[in-house]
Amino acid sequence: QVNLEDFFGGQVGGQDFGDLFGRPNRTRSRGPVKGEDQEQELTVDFDAAVKGTQLSLRHPGSTEAVTVRIPPGADDGSRMRIPGQGGRSPNGGPSGDLVLVIKVKPHELFRREGDDLHIDVPIQVSEAIKGGKVKVPTFEGPVMLKVPAGTQSGGVLRVNGKGVERKNRPKGDLYVHVQVHI
Repeated sequence: QVNLEDFFGGQVGGQDFGDLFGRPNRTRSRGPVKGEDQEQELTVDFDAAVKGTQLSLRHPGSTEAVTVRIPPGADDGSRMRIPGQGGRSPNGGPSGDLVLVIKVKPHELFRREGDDLHIDVPIQVSEAIKGGKVKVPTFEGPVMLKVPAGTQSGGVLRVNGKGVERKNRPKGDLYVHVQVHI
C-alpha cells in the first residue's frame, strides 16, 4: 500500500492532499530541524594542497577554533564537509555542516594536471647536445634526471611517482619540460 500524502509530502498543487478528497487536514508534528549548511571558500598554498596540511579555522561569529585536515592531493574546487560547524538550528536541533570549497594558489614552478605535476627546467646547449644530468625539484626533495643526448627544447621527460598522491589512487608522475637556454 502507498500513502499518497507521504508520497506528495501532504500537498498537491499548493493544496493539502486531504482537502482534495474532503478529508480533514492532518498536521504532522516535526521534531527539531537541522541548521542550514554553510559554504565558505578556503585558499591554501600549492604545497599544502599537494602534501596535505592541518589548519585551525575560526568560523565567522564563533569563538571556538576548528581544526581541519586538508588531505594530500586536495585540488582546486575540492569540497570538504565539516559536520556540526554550520548554521544553528532554529528550534534546538543539531547545527548544520560547514562546507569548505578549496582554492589552491598557483605555484611559481609547478603546474598540476590531475595527479600529474609539470615543471619547466632550463638546460645548457651542451647538456642538450651531449646529454647529462640535471637536478630537478620535487615535493620530496630534488632528484637527478638523466637528459638524453640530442634532447630538443620543448622535449618532455617523465619522472615516475613524483606527482600528487591521493588516497586509494596511484601516485601521479612529474613531467619535466626541457627548455634549452643559449
